[in-house]
Amino acid sequence: MKVNTALSFLCLGAALWLASDDERQRSRRILGFLVAIIAGATLSEYAFHANFGIDQFLFRDTRSPSLSAYPGRMAISTAICFLFLGSAIMFLGSRKALPVRHVLVATTFAFSLVALCGYLYGVKSLYSITSFSTIGVHTSAGLMAVCVAYFLACPNEGIVAIAASDTNAGVVLRRLVPTIVVVPILIGGLVLAGQRTGLYDTPFGISLLVLGSIGCLTVLALLTARSTHCLEGERFQAVALLESREELLRIFVKSVPAGVAMFDRDMRYVQVSDRWCADYHVESCQVLGRSHYELFPDIPDRWKEVHRRALAGETLRADEDRWDREGGTTWVRWEVRPWRNLDGSLGGLLVFAEEITRRKQMEEALSDMSRKLIESQEQERARIGRELHDDIGQRLAMLAVELEQLQESPSGAQSRLPELRKELVQISDDVQALSHDLHSSKLEYLGAVAGMKSWCKEFGERQKFEVDFKSDVSSVLPSDLGIGLFRLLQEAMHNAVKHSGVRRIEVQLWQDASEVHLIISDQGVGFDVQEAMQRSGLGLVSMRERVRLLNGTIAIESKPLHGTTIRVRVPLPSENGSALTG
Repeated sequence: MKVNTALSFLCLGAALWLASDDERQRSRRILGFLVAIIAGATLSEYAFHANFGIDQFLFRDTRSPSLSAYPGRMAISTAICFLFLGSAIMFLGSRKALPVRHVLVATTFAFSLVALCGYLYGVKSLYSITSFSTIGVHTSAGLMAVCVAYFLACPNEGIVAIAASDTNAGVVLRRLVPTIVVVPILIGGLVLAGQRTGLYDTPFGISLLVLGSIGCLTVLALLTARSTHCLEGERFQAVALLESREELLRIFVKSVPAGVAMFDRDMRYVQVSDRWCADYHVESCQVLGRSHYELFPDIPDRWKEVHRRALAGETLRADEDRWDREGGTTWVRWEVRPWRNLDGSLGGLLVFAEEITRRKQMEEALSDMSRKLIESQEQERARIGRELHDDIGQRLAMLAVELEQLQESPSGAQSRLPELRKELVQISDDVQALSHDLHSSKLEYLGAVAGMKSWCKEFGERQKFEVDFKSDVSSVLPSDLGIGLFRLLQEAMHNAVKHSGVRRIEVQLWQDASEVHLIISDQGVGFDVQEAMQRSGLGLVSMRERVRLLNGTIAIESKPLHGTTIRVRVPLPSENGSALTG
């Protein structure tokens, strides 16, 4: 082997050893370039009959000149193969040069294979271009080994990637190509050896070659077909199983009683549940295959960031999240998690979303109600405090002053005592009335109907109102029902005194087969019910809430200048387990 040939083999081996290290790409290219320079210079020497001094630069060839016209110079075919391999090594890793690289290496493989066949069959013209330019058998074997090593160093590129795969094409390539290359060569060698020993003549040898090749290739084709058939069967079963599981998943996603959507990596809909479509007012047939961001262009940027993080493998959730849309604010509880394919690669996202807008509205309404109740308690306490201080307290103070005057001047006590006694009784009645407003003991002793009638009479006398109370209740009312109706009556009467502008109120309380009816009406100025419900006051809201707690219904009928009528219907319980007040 020539020195330059050995040096080129060393450079190619080192370059292929560095093939898996991307950080050594520059060193790999330098080695390939060195091989290409040596081969190119050698071919130039042959072409221009020149001597650049590279043939014996490192070592001198001491053989007889008759054995080599160009001492130390590699053969023309060897130089061509090294030029191809060096060029392929220089561009190793370049995707654009992949076809060119494979053509160069495949051509070198073909050159070396032809030379080896020439040595095997004794055909000198296959390994020698001229009598002084012959490629050695060891050089041919080395070049073939370098070609094989090149393909093994790049297992993920081109036809090599197909051959290394578990697909049917990979099985066919791995079985057919080596056999197609090796078997005819071996059969040809055996046939030629038989002819040379005189066992048979040339026609018979050719027949053996043809029949042997046909037989071997037929057996190989049958074995390959059987293996391919088995692989296709297994693959078909795997695909059928995968499709059935995907169909089950789609059915589950579609039928699950929750808002669920399945997306691919590009956030296109793969499947959605019926609940999702109902929550967001879309049709599933219009959603599948479309982009989530196209369907909902007003999605907040923070949710897009959540999707990006989930596509990176995270699972994220939020118990409540606000979404400000054109039609109003929507509250959502959500969870986003990735889903994966059978091979472990990330397939997309699963989004579980529940619209909780109504729940948030109820929570806000409850919070607002609690605030109003606290405000109402404070207002009631302030009212009671004012009545005690400004009215009863002042009158008691005046009474104390008058008693002190009588103590200083007892001569007029006889004439003043009836007046003082009357004032004291009036104060006592007012305190009792205030106490009854807070808690009417008559409800406990007289029952709901009698207690309400007595309170209406006292209220009318205090407020200088005419209260027409009519009742027709034969059943005994439970305590909670009686107290609830009493508080409704109180609230309605106080509202009528404050806002109606008239001095007469009608109250009707009666019973039918299963319900108790309470109607409070006046012919006053009236009001707009919808506008009143939107105000921050608690009166009408508390009345509706009391009726709801009694499982009843309330209807408020009022218009400006047409009076007001409040109709309450409350069901009678079938069995009264509480204390009786009627």
